[in-house]
Amino acid sequence: MAINLHLKSSDVQASLQDVSRLQYIPATIRGDGPAKVEQYFDSYTEKLEDNTLANALRGYPLRGKRIDLPENYCGVIFQETSKPLSSEEERNFSFAGAFKEFTYWNYDKIPSKNDAFEKALDWMELSSVLHEPLTQEDLKTDVKKDK
Repeated sequence: MAINLHLKSSDVQASLQDVSRLQYIPATIRGDGPAKVEQYFDSYTEKLEDNTLANALRGYPLRGKRIDLPENYCGVIFQETSKPLSSEEERNFSFAGAFKEFTYWNYDKIPSKNDAFEKALDWMELSSVLHEPLTQEDLKTDVKKDK
């Protein structure tokens, strides 16, 4: 089975200029119509003293945090418009948006460095440091330390 991603870099750049706010909520909502997020959700979001956010979804308390992606990174959203009938058919995903920041929410749990999103962002930073090329100066410094 092949997965095809349809994307143009010009679409990503245009989408990053959009000021819409992305929310990751740990819930499944069976609907694909428009939602008045600003009116029914954002207007009830409180910023707390510890720089986290508080809100509720259908009576369940939520605790959230705004996350900025590391410099030189952006998130990309793809959407599958029609699902194949079998697992052998090709799947096609189209570009649906891009973002540099988002808010993630936990049910009744304060966001922390132990959350999957926080760990993933730490790994991106660690990975860039591990894969950074060494210079001659770096090699000379390491040799001097070993002596």
